[in-house]
Amino acid sequence: MQFHEIDTPALLIDLARMEQNISQMADFARQKGVDLRPHTKTHKCPEIAKMQVTAGAVGITCAKISEAETMAAEGLNDILIANEIIGTKKINHLIELAKKVRLCLAVDSEFGAKSLNQALEQADQTLEVVIEINCGQNRAGVLPGGPAHELARIIADCSHLKLRGLMTHGGHSYNEISKEGIEEVGIHEGTVMVQTANLLRQNGISAKTVSTGSTPTAYYCGAVEGVTEIRPGTYVFYDLTQTELFACSPQDCALSVLATVTSIPAADRVIVDAGKKAMTSDPRGRAGQNGGFGYIPEKDVTISKLSEEHGVIETDSKFEIGEKVRIIPNHACVVVNMFDEMHGIRNGQVEKVFRIEGRGKML
Repeated sequence: MQFHEIDTPALLIDLARMEQNISQMADFARQKGVDLRPHTKTHKCPEIAKMQVTAGAVGITCAKISEAETMAAEGLNDILIANEIIGTKKINHLIELAKKVRLCLAVDSEFGAKSLNQALEQADQTLEVVIEINCGQNRAGVLPGGPAHELARIIADCSHLKLRGLMTHGGHSYNEISKEGIEEVGIHEGTVMVQTANLLRQNGISAKTVSTGSTPTAYYCGAVEGVTEIRPGTYVFYDLTQTELFACSPQDCALSVLATVTSIPAADRVIVDAGKKAMTSDPRGRAGQNGGFGYIPEKDVTISKLSEEHGVIETDSKFEIGEKVRIIPNHACVVVNMFDEMHGIRNGQVEKVFRIEGRGKML
């Protein structure tokens, strides 16, 4: 079947581009001697995660226990949950999952470490953890240096926790408007992590893993000596935000939303059947320097506005009712979470359909 025969809105993957993206990041990790542990929140698909592992990834990263359970059920057995897990029910799920796979969890508080240790003690299990470091994003994570060392000491006293090392996410790179600014964030991300790991080691605390990464900073923090692991996610597909952050070009973007022109109510207005429920209202680049809610490369136009079921294109470019267009989304991760499946396309033909097994996994 040719891709334009698919009913819309639908999610498409350019297979050749995705395969190239997977290969390039794996090659970079090998060249720098760092482990690659891609974040699967972008594709939420065990089959694509297996492609990344086959290409050289040492394991995968998930954001939620339910995501990790989905991946584990399909045979992926080395998983980092790069998030803090709080609450008895969630911790019990975590303990059950840890019986089946090699699992590691992020912690950033004494409360989190001690409550997890207590539950593990009752279950007579041990679990690896990494300390999440706030390297500048000001989301979760303890500050580098002394605060990280203090939490490491607390973890060292927890009989059922084993400290694997440190992790961070340079998400503040998304606020940068220049390639030089992103490079600076990436280098700083790697440097403060290595410095903190060395502080722990100097005080007799093991910190084998120094894990960094976001797609914009991966090539910079991954080149800092002493970093041992990178965890980019969006690179598998890329998206318009990544083009704004100098991580790729539009030609590298493997993911698109197929939509149909349903109305041309005015000479300067075109309507497609992909609105907020198929796209995302996230801005194009977190710094907000560019507008629009998706890009149609064949027409060189952007989606001007979104309502729930409609995408509005304000343009005098020629369209026809019934025409199908491919839209590169602003944020791939959010868009994938709104579909049940992705159609893998090669040379215009549907070669494979990927089930998005991890969509909607919130717990």
